[in-house]
Amino acid sequence: MSDYQPQFDWNHARVFMLVADEGSLSGAGRLMGMSQPTLGRQISRFESELNLTLFERVGKRLVLTQSGAKLYEHVKQMSDAANQFALVAKGQSSDIEGDVGLSLSQLDAFFIFPDLLPKLHEIAPKIRLELDVSNHISDLKRRQSDLAIRYKRPEEADLIIKKLGVEKVYLYGHKEYVASLNETIPEFDSTLRIIGFEQTDQLQKLLESLGLKVSSDQISFLCDNQLVQWQLIRQGYALGLLPDHIAAKDPNLVPAFVSSLVPLELDVWLVCHGELHTNPRVRLVFDFLSEHFMTSAKAG
Repeated sequence: MSDYQPQFDWNHARVFMLVADEGSLSGAGRLMGMSQPTLGRQISRFESELNLTLFERVGKRLVLTQSGAKLYEHVKQMSDAANQFALVAKGQSSDIEGDVGLSLSQLDAFFIFPDLLPKLHEIAPKIRLELDVSNHISDLKRRQSDLAIRYKRPEEADLIIKKLGVEKVYLYGHKEYVASLNETIPEFDSTLRIIGFEQTDQLQKLLESLGLKVSSDQISFLCDNQLVQWQLIRQGYALGLLPDHIAAKDPNLVPAFVSSLVPLELDVWLVCHGELHTNPRVRLVFDFLSEHFMTSAKAG
């Protein structure tokens, strides 16, 4: 029996996982605070240790090879297990108790958060979350919330941020309503109705930038409550912008104008003020959301 054991450096494996997630050395470097050359050398060492090629370049992106894709699944499981172990251990500490404020959009609070709460309670039963459910951006500096999920990268220098992933947004409608629309010349379709938020002209400009020109008359209903929009879209009243993982919860919803409309891609950010470094309960919730938020969204 051979005594050979392959060399394995967890730090290199973690770099490998982040580069795979981001699709580039520069993206992984921003998350880790490391330079591209340093990460490149670590990937090269990891490939030498394993005697495998893990990435190939396709355009400007690094794409996993077949061998890399197989290893990625194992490394991801190891990372998930290590993070879960650390969270559970941290949560059992007697000083991990108290209130933590979390700001979420209406869709996230309704569709994603209910699955997360039991998991968090298992890890840290003495933490009580205070939810701020709103589509308006909370002011973390004024302590309206400790943490927030946002879809625009914050510009404040003293906030701590982490990119959770990318969310794709399409114009969805009930399948029967979508089938009735004129997909080729939508701007002349008098039956086209789109739900907007507060400012019609902004939605028009956004849709036009994505490849769909509509008139102000076709934006026939304004509502800043995402759950009301969700119900109106499901009932076939109009089209509305929805993340793909939310729309997938109703099999009757389908994207409209798929041949001409480019999906809107939104970066998802977890945001916290500087107290993250000194408050263990805030840190625990931050780590928990980092680990579980996008996974829960996709699982839905």
